Amino acid sequence: MARSRVRSHRRSIICPVVSLTALALVLMLPARAQDGNTSLQGIVEDLTGARIAHADVTLIDPDNGFHSAVSTDGEGRFSFAMLAPGRYTVAASAPGMAVATQAGLELHVGGSMQLQLRLRPAGRAESITVVAPPALIDPDSGEVSQVIDERAIADLPLNGRRFTDLALLSPGVTQDPRGLTSGSNGDLSYGGTRGYQNSFLVDGTDNNNSFFAQARGRYRAPYQFSNEVIKEFRVSSNGYSAELGRAGGAVFNVVTNSGGNRWHGTSFFYVRDRDFDAQSAYVSSKPNEQQRQFGGTLGGPLRKNRAFLYLGYDQHELTVPSIMQFGNGASSVVPQPADYDRLDKDKVFAAAAQLNAMAGEYPTQMGGNAVFAKLDLNLSSRHLLFLRLSTSRYSGTNNVFFDPASPITTYTESNNGSEDVKTESLAASWTSAWTHRLSTNLRAQFSRDVQQSIANSDDPKIKIYGLVDGMGRSNILPRDSREHKLLTPSATIPGE
Repeated sequence: MARSRVRSHRRSIICPVVSLTALALVLMLPARAQDGNTSLQGIVEDLTGARIAHADVTLIDPDNGFHSAVSTDGEGRFSFAMLAPGRYTVAASAPGMAVATQAGLELHVGGSMQLQLRLRPAGRAESITVVAPPALIDPDSGEVSQVIDERAIADLPLNGRRFTDLALLSPGVTQDPRGLTSGSNGDLSYGGTRGYQNSFLVDGTDNNNSFFAQARGRYRAPYQFSNEVIKEFRVSSNGYSAELGRAGGAVFNVVTNSGGNRWHGTSFFYVRDRDFDAQSAYVSSKPNEQQRQFGGTLGGPLRKNRAFLYLGYDQHELTVPSIMQFGNGASSVVPQPADYDRLDKDKVFAAAAQLNAMAGEYPTQMGGNAVFAKLDLNLSSRHLLFLRLSTSRYSGTNNVFFDPASPITTYTESNNGSEDVKTESLAASWTSAWTHRLSTNLRAQFSRDVQQSIANSDDPKIKIYGLVDGMGRSNILPRDSREHKLLTPSATIPGE
């Protein structure tokens, strides 16, 4: 019997001394972007290239009414840190100069945009609006990363609808060999490292299962975060900062959707049935395969420019019968014994008949749902707050080991088991821009990941080489893992 229990509690408290020290360092140092921090920096100058000090710079997100304002320093520089990904409009003005406006600035998670605004002498109520967005360049970062944006997540076909699989579009990303079947968990490999060395962040909070070294809830559809609730994510595979850290492979930095100033929603229904499929190779008939995934989202304002709600639901029902066949041929019948002692004939043929009884089709069923709710509050132009709740449930029959790509298996039903998973996370984040040189982000999260796997049999596991890979109880079942994580309020103060 193999049982394992994990209880992990992570507590980090920023004491006053550390906070004051960090504050002093921030006030002394010039502004610089960090890999996990979405930011916008730039300079304001006149037509001759001379920097303009104390110019007023305003940043606006038209989707939710967010706005923030700063003044340039003595060298004409400005910075907006800890921004949410989205499309922004920037306007700069100075006494005696025309207003310059740049619209359609698209900021991605973990990205830093460098902007140059040129003001010309004011004429009669003159203003200049630039529509073409600048390139997203961060000369201070050596990070190797790629953003999978909102359009790719919404438009690209994805079997199983696990959004992280879109990372396979990035150079150097491959399927981990142990992830080729669902029974081996579906990891992704970066630069030849094993998939369990990756790390997952969602809205800046930890989303790792510490026992299995995978994303919380692991790789079962529906996943804890449905495609529909993901805005975008950045995959950093090398050179990321300590702010992300804790990974030998890649870091998934994920941002979820939020409501805006207009109500909008989505709905989806996907179906796969044996009537639409060709017959699998090496089987005499088509198994009764059925797969349905459905759900939707709804988001909008509770109070315009102030409070926003976003809801999501995803449910997945899957039936993929497993067809047990013996390893020495496509036939489900054990070859008749030929070399045996005459006195043992009855025992030999009885054993062959017992093996034949294990062959054939046995049911594999899975079902589950994922629920998502997020509340965003614009407390003021300097203070933003969000609360997020996500849950997932997963259960079924013979769902510990299965391969949806092929119904054929050389493991008997007694070697399988049934699994039940319950996952929740409650997260909160408060972002504040105190001055143009100081921004803070306070985060807290409680999460629970409970997984119970029950064996179908208590008989010893037996393997007959070349014939049966497993009958009797699996050597990893039963399994019971319980992980609770409490991340007490922690502060992030970006260096400038």
